[in-house]
Amino acid sequence: MTNDPTTNQKNSRESIESSEMDDSANTNRSKQPFRLSTKYISSINLMQFAEVLPLENNNKPHPRSGHRAVATESDFWIWGGYFPSIDSQQQSIFNELWRFNYARREWTLETVEGDGPNLTLASHSMCLYRNLAFVFGGTGFPFGQTVSNRLYILDLKRLQWKHCPIANEEPEEVYGASMLVHNDHLYILCGTNRWTYNTNVYDIHLPTLTCTQIGQTFNELDEFNENGRYRQEVHLYDQQIFVFGGGGGSGVSYSLENLPVFDIENRRWSFVHTDPDPIHSFPQGRKFHSIFPFGNNRIIMFGGAHFDTVTSTHNTVSEHLWMFDFEKLQWSMLQSLSMVKSTYFHAAAMNSRGEIWIHGGVIQDSAEIPNDQRITNLYRMHTR
Repeated sequence: MTNDPTTNQKNSRESIESSEMDDSANTNRSKQPFRLSTKYISSINLMQFAEVLPLENNNKPHPRSGHRAVATESDFWIWGGYFPSIDSQQQSIFNELWRFNYARREWTLETVEGDGPNLTLASHSMCLYRNLAFVFGGTGFPFGQTVSNRLYILDLKRLQWKHCPIANEEPEEVYGASMLVHNDHLYILCGTNRWTYNTNVYDIHLPTLTCTQIGQTFNELDEFNENGRYRQEVHLYDQQIFVFGGGGGSGVSYSLENLPVFDIENRRWSFVHTDPDPIHSFPQGRKFHSIFPFGNNRIIMFGGAHFDTVTSTHNTVSEHLWMFDFEKLQWSMLQSLSMVKSTYFHAAAMNSRGEIWIHGGVIQDSAEIPNDQRITNLYRMHTR
C-alpha cells in the first residue's frame, strides 16, 4: 500500500463509495448447507437474553474484555480485546477478527489483509456502515501508553483493512470514544488518553474524509471537579446526540439523571433532566455498558460497572434492563427482562432484525469481594 497520503485518502474514499448496501457479508463458507440438530431447539422467550452455544465448542475466542463488535445480516463480528495474564509482563492484547455465523452456529478466526490497527486493540470505537466496519482510536497495554487517533475501515466482504487519512482537523488520540453514522457523516465523541478526558465532538464527512471539530468539552453538571468522559454510550434522536453514562478522571461513573445532549445542527451542548421510574427510581450510574434502539423513540440499556469511591473498585451493576423514552424523558426498569450474567467491558451489537448479540466481558462472582473474571460466553436477545 502506498505511503502517499493523497493516494491513501483517495483509496479510502473509493472503498466507502463502492460499498454495497447489502451488509450481509456472506462468504462461501456461510452459504454452505447446514443441519440443525433438534437437541438445540427449545421453548424460550425470545425477548430475553439466552446463551447461544456454538456447535463446535473447541473453536471459539479466548475470554476477553475491551473488544468491540458489529452485527451484519448473517454474522456477529468481534475485533481486538484484552486478557490479563498471571504474569503481569505477559498481558494479552488480541489482534484478532472473529466471526460468529448465526445459521451455522460457528466461530471462525478470520485472516485479514491490509493496513489495520495492530497495537491499539482495546477500548477502540467500532460501528457499521453498509458492509464496512469503522474502527477509531483505542489503546494497547499498559493502558494509555499507546493511544491512537487513526480511523480505519474493515471491508467485511473482502476481509481487508484500509487506513483512512483524515483531512483538515484531526481528532485527539483517545480510547473509549463513541461513534455513530448519520447522513454520510461520522460523529466521534468523548474519550481519554488516560491523563485527560474530553467531551469534544468531531464531524467527519465520509465522501471527502474531511474532519471538523464541532463541539468542545463542557463542565459536568453533577460532578463539579470533573470534565470529559470515556466508555459512555450515545444515541441520535431528533438531530440530538444523547450521552448515557461514562467515566471520568477520578473514576466516577456518571449519573443517568441529567443527560448531556449535543445538537448537531446548532453545535451546542446542553443537559436534559430525566424522570425516574416511579418505583425503582433512576438506574445506577455506570460505564462500560451498552444501549440499543428499542422501537422508534426508546432505547434499552444493560450491563456496565459502577465505581465505588469508598473502596476505589468497580462493581458490576444489576442484571436488570432499563428503558429510556425520549418523548417522555423517563426511565423505566423492565422487570421481566434481565441479563443472564451482568457484565461490563463486553462487546455487543444489534443486527437489522433487531437481535442483540453480546460476547465476553467481565463478570464478578462475589459482590462482597470483587473477583473480576473474563468470559467468552455468547448471548442473544430479540427486541421485536
